Amino acid sequence: MKALARTRRGIWLFRHQPLAIRLLAGSAGLLTAAAAFAAPAEANPVDDNFLGALSNAGINFGHPGGALALGQSICPMLAKPGGSFVSAVERVKGNGMSPDMAGMFATIAIQAYCPTMIGNIASGNFSGLPQIPGLPGI
Repeated sequence: MKALARTRRGIWLFRHQPLAIRLLAGSAGLLTAAAAFAAPAEANPVDDNFLGALSNAGINFGHPGGALALGQSICPMLAKPGGSFVSAVERVKGNGMSPDMAGMFATIAIQAYCPTMIGNIASGNFSGLPQIPGLPGI
C-alpha cells in the first residue's frame, strides 16, 4: 500500500509542476528511451573477417579497435612512394609483435583490405610490392 501511495503522490506532484518542467522531464524520458532502444551500428564484414583471420592465425592483437586501425593503415603504406611490405611489417613490429607475427598480421591485412594488390600479385604484377622477402630480383 505504501508504494501505491508514493506513486499517487509522485503523480500529483508532477501534475502540479509548471508546464516547462513537465515538458523538460517528458523530453528527457523520451530521449532516454530512444537511446536505450537505438539499434546498434552494423558491423563491417571486412573488419569482422580480418579479426577472425587474426584469431584463426593465433595472432594476439589486443584491443580490436587498435588492430583494425593498424590493419587499415597497411594499404596506404604500401601505396605511397617507397612503401614496401618490409616497412609495413616494421610498423606492425613497432606495436609489440614478433617479426613472424608481424609478417602474418601484415599479410592478413593485405588480404582483407587490399584486394587489388592481391589481384596484382596473382597476375604477376609485383610493381606495388617491390621488396617482398623471398622474391629476389622483383
